[in-house]
Amino acid sequence: MTHEIAFLTCHQKETVVAPILEKQGFAIRVETSFDTDTLGTFTGETPRTLTQVQAALKKAQLATELTSCRFGLGSEGSFGPHPQVYLLPWNLEVLALWDQLEQHAVYAILGTSDTNFASEKVSSLDNAMAFAAKSSFPSHALILGTPADSFFAKGIGSSAEFQERVEAALRISPSVWLETDMRAHMNPSRMRSIQNTTEKLSALLLSNCPQCHLPGYGLTEMIKGAPCEICATPTRIARAEKWNCLKCDFTELHPLHEVAPAKNCDSCNP
Repeated sequence: MTHEIAFLTCHQKETVVAPILEKQGFAIRVETSFDTDTLGTFTGETPRTLTQVQAALKKAQLATELTSCRFGLGSEGSFGPHPQVYLLPWNLEVLALWDQLEQHAVYAILGTSDTNFASEKVSSLDNAMAFAAKSSFPSHALILGTPADSFFAKGIGSSAEFQERVEAALRISPSVWLETDMRAHMNPSRMRSIQNTTEKLSALLLSNCPQCHLPGYGLTEMIKGAPCEICATPTRIARAEKWNCLKCDFTELHPLHEVAPAKNCDSCNP
């Protein structure tokens, strides 16, 4: 039996999402009547008022409301510094599948440093071209300026256009802001991250809660504190996985490591 999923997207994300979910009997129905940019933009023309998870869920719920489909899908990405290695860029993707009948959401979340996310202020064409070269341009589009600039432009995807726009902007301003365009249809690396997040969602849809039997049962937290093999002091090594159902709150702890190597102990190896 095929279930239809309404996917609220304006940026062609269905090209990587649909082939994966179709394997589980879902047919993707793209819904474009709602402008998802009204919920916030990467470049700040529209401020974001929801958290990333809330925005993904909002899109999924809107998809069911607009189409009367039982299932809705929403996607939301964010970009910033790596949570541990600050100088590395980081892409966090969230996919939310909303079941209107059960009033139940399944979330797939993926973090990756496989992103070209970058920005820089430049004052010459040479510097601009250097930024473009290290940003995987022209396969990945660029943004010139900020929304307050008269020369602001998104989705620049050709070298000739980029050079022309930069030269024109530098005649107006001594320096210009450049950044990577992180919208999915302009950024193959972002699209790859969405594809990988969909793989996680697909796995979660096959994982049912032992108590309420709804899908989405999976890992929600790594429980640290595996004891040192020598002194038994709790370490930062995970001792268990916490699996949780977001619908009925059923929870299990899956043991991982009974002991941790002494090299990971702050007491034995400060």
